[in-house]
Amino acid sequence: MGNMKKEDFADPKGVLEYNEAQSPLWFWNDRLEKAELEKQLSLMTEKGITCNAPHARTGFEGGYLDQDWMEHMQTVIDYKARHGETMWLYDEFNWPSGIANGEVTKNEELREKYLSIQRFFVPANTRFRIQPTMLREMNLDVKEYITNDYQGKKDIDNLFVYDAGTMEPLDVRQFQPDDDSGHLFNLSENDFEIIRDRDTVVFEAKVLTELFQKEGFYDPDYLNPDAADKFIEATYEAYHERFADAFGKVITAGFDDESRFCHAFPWTGSLLAAFEDRYGYRLEERLPDLVLPGVRAGRTRCHYFNLIADMYRDNYHKRLRGWCEAHGIDYCPHLLGEENVAAQVRYNGELMRQFREMTRPGVDHLGKGIGSLNIRFASSAAEVYGKKGLACEAFAANGWDLTFEEYIRTISWLYSQGVNTITNHAFFYSIRDGRKDDWPPSQFFQWKGWEKMGQANAMCRRTYGMIKDSVRKTEVLIYHPVESFWLHYIPDQGFTHGFHMGPLIQGEQAAHIDRQEQILLNELQEHNRDFTVFPSDATDQFKVENGRLVNKNTNQQYAAFVLPMCQVLPLESARMLEEFAAQGGYIAVMETVPEYSMMEAQDGELKEIMKRIMDAPNTSFFEDMDTKALLMWLLEAVPQGMRIVEGTDGLKKNLLHYPDWVIDPYIHTGEDMSGDSWTAFEDQGTKYYFVNYTDEVQEITVQVCSGILPEIWDTYTGAIEPAQVVEEKRDGNGTQYQIRMRLPKDYGVFLVTG
Repeated sequence: MGNMKKEDFADPKGVLEYNEAQSPLWFWNDRLEKAELEKQLSLMTEKGITCNAPHARTGFEGGYLDQDWMEHMQTVIDYKARHGETMWLYDEFNWPSGIANGEVTKNEELREKYLSIQRFFVPANTRFRIQPTMLREMNLDVKEYITNDYQGKKDIDNLFVYDAGTMEPLDVRQFQPDDDSGHLFNLSENDFEIIRDRDTVVFEAKVLTELFQKEGFYDPDYLNPDAADKFIEATYEAYHERFADAFGKVITAGFDDESRFCHAFPWTGSLLAAFEDRYGYRLEERLPDLVLPGVRAGRTRCHYFNLIADMYRDNYHKRLRGWCEAHGIDYCPHLLGEENVAAQVRYNGELMRQFREMTRPGVDHLGKGIGSLNIRFASSAAEVYGKKGLACEAFAANGWDLTFEEYIRTISWLYSQGVNTITNHAFFYSIRDGRKDDWPPSQFFQWKGWEKMGQANAMCRRTYGMIKDSVRKTEVLIYHPVESFWLHYIPDQGFTHGFHMGPLIQGEQAAHIDRQEQILLNELQEHNRDFTVFPSDATDQFKVENGRLVNKNTNQQYAAFVLPMCQVLPLESARMLEEFAAQGGYIAVMETVPEYSMMEAQDGELKEIMKRIMDAPNTSFFEDMDTKALLMWLLEAVPQGMRIVEGTDGLKKNLLHYPDWVIDPYIHTGEDMSGDSWTAFEDQGTKYYFVNYTDEVQEITVQVCSGILPEIWDTYTGAIEPAQVVEEKRDGNGTQYQIRMRLPKDYGVFLVTG
């Protein structure tokens, strides 16, 4: 209930503060006409859809961001201003964002650079030659290169030699021949030859850039702040120059779509200096560590991925967010590979920390299926960083056979996972010729369910109003073990993006972490045990108070913390958990006790802290990833305030984890679940959001404590009715009610308590 009035729940259509419960992408995919634009805007208004994002899309006939384009935008802005509506800027032609339809990436310096590491096996007594190159430009002293008195040998920074039997590194300079020719120019640094009586492994590292004419068109250097600045100049500033008065009034957000790394090892010109400055050693001396197994190599990988994740966040998302907020609008992006830790690392270095630099984060969900974890990862990050809701781009790849019942069922599941704004993919301006096949369906007037869109929009507005000023009451934090994944993960360099059976997750333990985290989180959801995934860099967002971990942004309190499969744990996180344990906080350590910090010099302190944590009275150790045992532990450590005492209690998902390879994109058609779910939201009181995923109406009995006679708020009909009380008991903590509830299928209802 919160700030939502009952009259607004009954009729939410005209409530301005609910305008952005639904903000569809409006595909401008044909030649645009002013009269048709206004007609389509009025169709949306009639259904209560008062926010949208015009989106330049394949099929568009005209010039992107030219004078005619801006005139069409003016038509939309004028209409919105007259009707008291809002809109978002979609900041790209097609996707991914960051290229400005090629304006950024036509400059080679602003295209994604990537490291290529090639391995050569050289059998004993075999002659092997390769020409050295330099990884980075040097400030050349001409005297070093023009001499007739050459004595020393140049260092080679892109070739690495190992004994194949021991994998001990060998001094690369010994394989550079002497130049005894007496020539004026010493060319020996261009020669490299191996002939050994033992097997040898040679690694060659090169920094490459895609050709613009191919994939390079779509790949900006997200690690380079100059690329972000060029993108801002070409898009956001072009809009602001024309429509400054609309920013913060009609234009309320910038939507940034699916930025991601294309290659396994992203690179940028400042990477080596930044790496040495942060970690105190030279990455160029250890590049084969990125593809070698073992803890020593894995720790280099931890440093590499940690750095590129931070550079991506700070040099792209932070810059765009800063510009947007300085000009009165929200920055609302979504990323790629949100479903599991392997994909999150492959396309983002680390996904969850990117949400720190978003005003209003987003997430993507392709296909008809429900039950995946992508939304939960995103909503957890939004929750932890105290963000302004969560938008979900949904319904792409659902197909033209999408039914209205499937539509509202998906939306209800998204709300249960923490979404509060539905970004439809998409409303098509045109379905002429092949336009209808662009990741369909359109959910606009061309769709068979359009006549009921008004009811669906009202459902969105009601749910949005119920949860927008609330916080999820989960009480359980689960650490996202990304550092431990980095330790064992060896990326496959042979894949970029766009595949179903993609690169295998190299490294047995990396694949284990990826799979078992999914199983753990999915099984907790099957038992309606809600949780918040804790991002690896989020320690500074929390304080320890009265035996609780308290979110500084939202004041949410958590009583239990779960550490699954963590070999690597940042020291600051360990220190926070030590204080939490000392105050009586509940900690579950699953399978592995952390032994490595992010910095080797801190390992000793980490181990001492972990010993004290493990000795604390409320810490429990589970030898394996036993979800049933964890559920029993949670039941005692953090009892839930509501329980189902009769009827369907819980869910059954048909997919608990993905295969051990990276999929791009994840199209969720085929994933499903059955049963009932409930989610607790808290503001002045607590309200429970129930969704029934079975094929028929369900009758359940729940037990809940309430300071008022509980009420049932139906998000689809708008009806508000007193709950049917079966039993009522008063005690010192309030009144315990047993309530009989009827759960309609396909959409959610709220049980509102005091």
